[in-house]
Amino acid sequence: MFTINLCAAGCGRVALSGSKLCIVHVADAEAEIARIVNTIQEQQTVKDLVARGGRFENIDFSKRHFYGCTFKSGSFTNCAFTGVRMRMVFFDFAEFSDCDFSGSDLQFLSFAGVIMRDCVFENVEALHLNFSGAIIMNSQFKSSNLYNSRFINANITFSNFIDCNLQRTNFIKAYLEEVSFKSSNKAEAMFDFSPMELK
Repeated sequence: MFTINLCAAGCGRVALSGSKLCIVHVADAEAEIARIVNTIQEQQTVKDLVARGGRFENIDFSKRHFYGCTFKSGSFTNCAFTGVRMRMVFFDFAEFSDCDFSGSDLQFLSFAGVIMRDCVFENVEALHLNFSGAIIMNSQFKSSNLYNSRFINANITFSNFIDCNLQRTNFIKAYLEEVSFKSSNKAEAMFDFSPMELK
């Protein structure tokens, strides 16, 4: 698991991996993120990486293995996570736009409080994920295993859970608008209301 080193500037934020400073206090944030991306792309397996607050655009993370990393409060635009394997990775309060997680193997990840737009999770093993408090818009979960994942207090609009395993998936207090659960086992999920009311 990643080590928490506080920023040498004394701000109380967490320093980036390979630096003594946080994303706010490094001299060139773009160069620091480019260095981190380079490190990721040079390795098949990435462990204990701290990249809090980083902005990632048009990056191909596919087929990498991530263990015990944090990307909290980051920003991901048009990034590919296809075929990734992730364990204990933290994306809390990050923003995702036009990202593809298809074919990935995800376990024990936290997406709490994220804002997610136009993202795809197709043929994904997504076990024990935390989307509590997330805002999810125009996104697709298709043919995926969401066993024991949590969408508590999430705001999900114009999105679909098509042919997904929802056993023990928790949607308690979630706001759902124009959300389809077609061909998913919604009766095995947890809702505040009868799942028969859902599409």
